Amino acid sequence: MKVRSKTLLKSGLKYLGDLKRYCKEQMKAENTHELMRCLEVLDLLDVAEAIAITSENRKESRGAYHHRSDYTYTNPLLDNKFQTIEQKNGEIILNFRDKVR
Repeated sequence: MKVRSKTLLKSGLKYLGDLKRYCKEQMKAENTHELMRCLEVLDLLDVAEAIAITSENRKESRGAYHHRSDYTYTNPLLDNKFQTIEQKNGEIILNFRDKVR
């Protein structure tokens, strides 16, 4: 089982940011096929960043895959809640919403 913490998640976010900057500086495509692959890489980096941000925002341990060493208990107030993330005008917006049944 892998355990997460604020320190590890912040380090991961910094690494992803560094990797994204490096990709934007160094990546090139000589044809449309390579361009598609470059765009896929940038998309995967955005998804990884969103996962790291939401993992850091969920200040609890929950389920089989989200264990935090700094928040070892499950927050009952977040039962039946989904976490959402969106970007508006360059700003990250995080929320919890009720599950739709």
